[in-house]
Amino acid sequence: MTIDLDGYRSLGEAFAAHVVARPDRTALTVAHGPDEEQRLTYRELARRVDRRASALAGRLAAGARVVIALPTGTEFAELYLACLRAGLVAVPAPVPGGSATATERVAAIATDCAPGLVVTTGQDRAAVTAQLAGHGLDALPVEAVGDAGSATGPVPADRRPDRDTVAVLQYSSGSTGSPKGVVLTHGAVLDNLAALARHDRLGPDDRFGGWLPLHHDMGLFAQLTVGLLIGAPVVLMPPAQFVRRPVEWFRLLSRHRITVTAAPNFAYDLCLRLVRDDQLDGLDLSALRYAWNGSEPIHGPTMTAFTERFARIGLPPHAVAPAYGMAECTIYVSTKLAGEPPTVRQVDRARLESAGEPALHPVDAGGKPMVGVGRPGPFTARIVDPRTRRELPAGRIGEIWLRGPGIGRGYWGRPEATSATFAARLADGGDGDWLRTGDLGALLDGELFITGRLKELLIVHGRNVAPQDVEQEARAAHHALGGQLGAAFGVAAPDERIVLVHEVDPRTPPADLPGVASAVTRRLTVSFGVPVRNVVLVRRGTVRRTTSGKIKRMAMRERFLAGNLTALHAELEPALRDELPAGA
Repeated sequence: MTIDLDGYRSLGEAFAAHVVARPDRTALTVAHGPDEEQRLTYRELARRVDRRASALAGRLAAGARVVIALPTGTEFAELYLACLRAGLVAVPAPVPGGSATATERVAAIATDCAPGLVVTTGQDRAAVTAQLAGHGLDALPVEAVGDAGSATGPVPADRRPDRDTVAVLQYSSGSTGSPKGVVLTHGAVLDNLAALARHDRLGPDDRFGGWLPLHHDMGLFAQLTVGLLIGAPVVLMPPAQFVRRPVEWFRLLSRHRITVTAAPNFAYDLCLRLVRDDQLDGLDLSALRYAWNGSEPIHGPTMTAFTERFARIGLPPHAVAPAYGMAECTIYVSTKLAGEPPTVRQVDRARLESAGEPALHPVDAGGKPMVGVGRPGPFTARIVDPRTRRELPAGRIGEIWLRGPGIGRGYWGRPEATSATFAARLADGGDGDWLRTGDLGALLDGELFITGRLKELLIVHGRNVAPQDVEQEARAAHHALGGQLGAAFGVAAPDERIVLVHEVDPRTPPADLPGVASAVTRRLTVSFGVPVRNVVLVRRGTVRRTTSGKIKRMAMRERFLAGNLTALHAELEPALRDELPAGA
């Protein structure tokens, strides 16, 4: 049974309907381990939400922003839903947790959105307060979650939001630039999640679960919010558990008979590498309908290997479903349906990499495999030449433009960026405003194929080269790079040169590093038909990622050009060395 979300005026109203309909059903389980789980029924969760909403409404004006810098837990859900209930704007942020980068990001978000309150953990409160003071925000209240409000009494009627009220500022992950806050109204979130529920036939009989951080759009909307809005149980585990022991994700899915989970492509690859066969005994993934694979480029061989290997513990053959979405349209654009095999098309490499008129040209064999991410169901999609703003025919690669349910109002406090991204017009005037995604792709037989990010595309000797392809080939070139992170980007010296910064397995002897670099150079040059002679090998932990696991290639490019990378071994062309600061 699919739940209809279209008739509700707000997210809080949709949640409240399930409190009435199924009060004693478990709404939220937070699993810190098999023997340490906290459960709240819909009634219990609603009671906590109401107390927090009443307290917040008594001290903050309607529309005030509340930065939620909390780990995965019931407190995050309580505060998030309380903001939605009290006409406040929830602003999910990373958990500081001793990380200077995360603490700085919380401060940057607060500087951008001028909140009325920041809520974090008791142990992180002092660090966040000090970081905010460094940004001139000494007067901004920072409270531990236990002090963030618990009062009795109803929320005033004039504070109840409607579909036009801003619900969430969802800060983008910042893989290609500084993160920006996407303004999402109650109506936008309801419309987008309603479209997702209808398309994927989601309902209260499903069980959602996973490890994704709740300050990331996939974790917030495709795990927590959609589950609670359709009356389903939601089971969450801290992301750190997955990173330390990926098999814990499988144990969670098996123990709770989860039907819907989600993760970026890197997580499926991590499971293939780090989950041992002896850890699989007794696990059962047969309940899974969807294991959405999205948020970053989907690697077809990884998806196939994951499905084949874990079939032995009941993983259905087509449960791993390619998906596409982004914060600017809440979360959902397209997915493959449960039970449908993924669409993998072999395409001509020369046509794919043409800098003139790149296209997906299917071939019978010997081409590059491309994975489809489904039809953009409720959205109208156009593939547009980003230079001329003219629509391109089927098969041609261009920027993906969208119109449909769940698109945000724009970026908080950035009218120029909002106009450029959310109010784009086709060259012929067309039929209104479009969302420019910044993603490159093509439509084949009505299905969407993603080929890369517009800002990250490398154009070398008249060929388009996707950075993720360079990184993937490098890992295949030498075992010392297997399972490590890399970032490929372009530098003009004076013409475009490809640079690869890649982490190395810590067990690699220093004497072997020149051979590693040479193996990578040879393979990349042969694979792409262009010289790739600039390889920088670095320690594990050097390559930066966003909160969702995306490689921050532009940030790595900036660090490289500033001479701020400590290399274990580097091979650079003389022209490129001249671009670096003296002594770098």
